[in-house]
Amino acid sequence: MKVLYLVLLIVISGNTFAYNNNWNGTYHYYGSEKLLGDNVATREVILILTSEKCIFSIFGFQMDKTYSCKVEEKNNDLYLFDANSHEKFGKITFRKGNYYLYSHYVIDGRKNFFFKDK
Repeated sequence: MKVLYLVLLIVISGNTFAYNNNWNGTYHYYGSEKLLGDNVATREVILILTSEKCIFSIFGFQMDKTYSCKVEEKNNDLYLFDANSHEKFGKITFRKGNYYLYSHYVIDGRKNFFFKDK
């Protein structure tokens, strides 16, 4: 009976917390937007994802923050959450060989390409 519980625990935890290692890597988003006058708002988002860690950083227009994160994979999407507060940062979608970041940290939603380092 203990073996059955152990097997069930492994299966459940693998489905709940694991993600495909193909997502591992370092991702970058760069965005900018012209403001009034000659000012330009820029923002950079960096995601570092390995099997041991998840770091989500936002730099630029009125923000310089780094968070420890957690991820959940569903279909071709990877959902990003703050590891402490569980706030949803957004999601990464893999479509037609490219990665896209959908997040309120993206300045222009039409230009949300998320570059993955090779």
